[in-house]
Amino acid sequence: MSFKISHIVDYNQFIALDIGTSKIKVLVCSIEWGKTKIVGSAIMRQSKKNIIDGEIADLYGVSETIKKAIGKAWEHLDEIPSDIVISLGSVLTFSDIIQMNYVRENTESPITMSEIDDIVKKVEHTSLDRVKRKIRERTGIIESEMKLVTTSVISIMVDGKKLGNPIGFTGRNIKLGVINVFVPLSYVNMIQNIWRGLSKNIISLIPSIITLPKLLEEKDENFDFNCCIDFGSSKTTIVVLNRGEILWGNTLNFGFSLLEETFKRKETRLWYLDIEDHIAHIDKTYEQYKEIYDIFLQILFDAIFVAITDISKELFLKNIFISGGGASDFLQQKLSEYLETKNIGNNICVQMTIQGMENVTREDLGVFSHALWLAKATEEMLLLKKDPIARILRYIIYRYE
Repeated sequence: MSFKISHIVDYNQFIALDIGTSKIKVLVCSIEWGKTKIVGSAIMRQSKKNIIDGEIADLYGVSETIKKAIGKAWEHLDEIPSDIVISLGSVLTFSDIIQMNYVRENTESPITMSEIDDIVKKVEHTSLDRVKRKIRERTGIIESEMKLVTTSVISIMVDGKKLGNPIGFTGRNIKLGVINVFVPLSYVNMIQNIWRGLSKNIISLIPSIITLPKLLEEKDENFDFNCCIDFGSSKTTIVVLNRGEILWGNTLNFGFSLLEETFKRKETRLWYLDIEDHIAHIDKTYEQYKEIYDIFLQILFDAIFVAITDISKELFLKNIFISGGGASDFLQQKLSEYLETKNIGNNICVQMTIQGMENVTREDLGVFSHALWLAKATEEMLLLKKDPIARILRYIIYRYE
């Protein structure tokens, strides 16, 4: 399947689908006056056998859960959209950021979109070779067939001047920052098998490292030194940005499921649903199970600190935005207390990425965060369809080539 921005048809409604380890999240979205409106939503619990260690293990089980979630989101609507965009949630997602210089032959001619696209294509093979080395180091797999799913231009400079949109400018030296995201071909094939059963038009798979910063673009803090952390069940995703530019991303291969395992070892008398309820109300049960929570939080925060400092050695954060099913006011407070002991910023402001969302309760904000990012990314693609040179700094070329 080949995908380009030109493949997007004009439509006003779509489905944002987040296939989580423990839950399926669906948002039915409507574009009204250039803005996304949530008209339907649903959360559906996954069977434990459907996803193992963060990866899809039962295609039929996942497909059936998705169908039920879409049906639930559709309950009060006249019709369900046929277009769908899916969050790329594999822990085997690999990203590579590469900087390149390009010297133009004709310095008098205006820079075009096709010229930028041609420059980007030149670095894709180099990027794949670098990613294969990462795969060997992280997984021990010597050879794996990888598929490029996203190429995104994250920074552009023309003759030393940083630009948000270089189209129409003239100049000699173009410097691009490009992020390429790859996943195993086998994972893409699994997703293809799922969407065949859904009878939907799949617009794209969008990786977390691209979607995480989306909601910051409308915030005043967007051009600060920021970090986004998404607390999931089987993984924790971290992206560091400076002045709206992605510096790097990292994924921890564990999340709040580790806390469940700690409970099972320490409190053998508790049933699974009891453990889940305690974790869901961590602010109320913290004192009762303080030892268990403190063990988990220390491991989690230490791993995040190592990952962040690995992303950037010259780190002085101003804000940390948290999201995901594990995000809460309690976690926000505990992370703030932890960061006071670390020299990576001065009075770092830790806050929830999403403060409120139409037709979604505050308790479910973190759970729906990925789906909302997908909705924002899709909204942007629609705007680009109508105005191809708009906001090129965040222009995303979705490709399966």
